[in-house]
Amino acid sequence: MFAETSLSRGERIVIAILIGIGGAALSYLTLRMYPQFVARDYTYSWRAAQALLHGQNPYLVIRPTGPYPYENYYYYPLPAALVTLPLVGLAAVPSAAVFVGLSSAALAYVVTRDGFGFRGLLVFASVPYLTAAVLGQLTPLIVAAAFIPALQWVYAAKPTIAAAVFAARPSLGGAALSVLLLLVSLILFPHWPSDWLQALTHTPHHRAAVVRPLGFIVLLALLKWRTPEGRLMAVLACVPQVFFFYDQLPLTLTARTGRQLALLVGLSWVAWAITWTTCTHRPACVEFAEPLILPFLYLPALILVLRRPNEGVLPPWIDRLTQRVTSGVRAALPRTG
Repeated sequence: MFAETSLSRGERIVIAILIGIGGAALSYLTLRMYPQFVARDYTYSWRAAQALLHGQNPYLVIRPTGPYPYENYYYYPLPAALVTLPLVGLAAVPSAAVFVGLSSAALAYVVTRDGFGFRGLLVFASVPYLTAAVLGQLTPLIVAAAFIPALQWVYAAKPTIAAAVFAARPSLGGAALSVLLLLVSLILFPHWPSDWLQALTHTPHHRAAVVRPLGFIVLLALLKWRTPEGRLMAVLACVPQVFFFYDQLPLTLTARTGRQLALLVGLSWVAWAITWTTCTHRPACVEFAEPLILPFLYLPALILVLRRPNEGVLPPWIDRLTQRVTSGVRAALPRTG
């Protein structure tokens, strides 16, 4: 285990750069190994950004036309394409590598914050991070944004997972940036929300944890609603997600010590090992991973959260809102005696 050493800002920046280079290399090399998958999941947003560049509606352009990654509609909100737009000048694979590198660098900077130091780097050994990096998913950047309000415009690109991260660490400034990106997308294509909702009717895998067998147990996290981790788990359990590791990366934020993080990382590998050995049509193993995500990722994180006292400092505006709601409920209740 790493020693409990606080790192300076300069040291964290150097580590972030090195991790970013490593993440970009991981993405590039794994994508080059399987050219038939183009840039994997990142391909969807890259194609959507290409459509925007040519003044086209991504929800009309991206339709099922062949094998993965051309077998689906565009399931992401339009801000996801705007996030990718600065890298659209690159070919799909280099663009994905740069995106993963930048996301990994941002994540490395925040996980080495005071109180974690080198121990925070364990997150990069987790299956959720590695899966997100290989597929070119947004989750690492969203998790990093939890601690960098200036990055929280990215919440609009994947509002489901972002809602859980925002619940853990709410920021008015971050919410404003996210709304700003949303407004930009509406100016470009005012009717994209209806197109997006129509595309979502075709998605087969996006369901909330609470509607899965025994998934309601995760709502016990509400008992610790004053803690960031309790709020994160409760909201994450209620939003649609893919049960294939990468959407569960925010669960690593429930760890408060290196030992706890190592436990979550280790259990993610147990789930992956079972998935890989039972999967009969690799690498498309989503349905084999689905029954393992709850017992090996959610429940260990829930146990960590439930063992803590329900204590935490809420932002003043949240505290005032809570007090007003509580006062309103009390006033509405009938008086007795």
